[in-house]
Amino acid sequence: MLSGPIPVRVLRAAQFHEFVTQLVEWGTQGDVSYMQKMRTQPVAARTVAEALVDLATSPESARAPGSSGAPISEIAGPQEQDLVDMARRLVARRGDPLRIEAVSDPSDPDRDVFEKGGLLPGPGAMLAGPTFEGWLDTDDAAQSVIAAH
Repeated sequence: MLSGPIPVRVLRAAQFHEFVTQLVEWGTQGDVSYMQKMRTQPVAARTVAEALVDLATSPESARAPGSSGAPISEIAGPQEQDLVDMARRLVARRGDPLRIEAVSDPSDPDRDVFEKGGLLPGPGAMLAGPTFEGWLDTDDAAQSVIAAH
């Protein structure tokens, strides 16, 4: 698409804050949710949506800073997080007695990518939006938790 005749802009986004709720639900077995160890720098979906609008309507956002001309930008939240800790804070916030346990599969070829920060944003990424803790205090977080139940 980037080499085609129609101008294209791409926004690479970190994992969304909202994804934690889904991962907790997917990993639940009885009274425990098993979460992959992961270093991440999540961003609120609302923040990404706002950035997409800006990207689509702003002529000066045609190229990512430091890129080789390809119009690819990157966005992440303002703070690196530990996924297991995020899950624990989420269930505590919603008053859920669910226990969160960290898992790490040595046979998973992507294990080091997850655990050693391979999914963290690059140095030119735009950092925006609330921290995960700040997001937990928003209506968006409340809606995400309600939708999961």
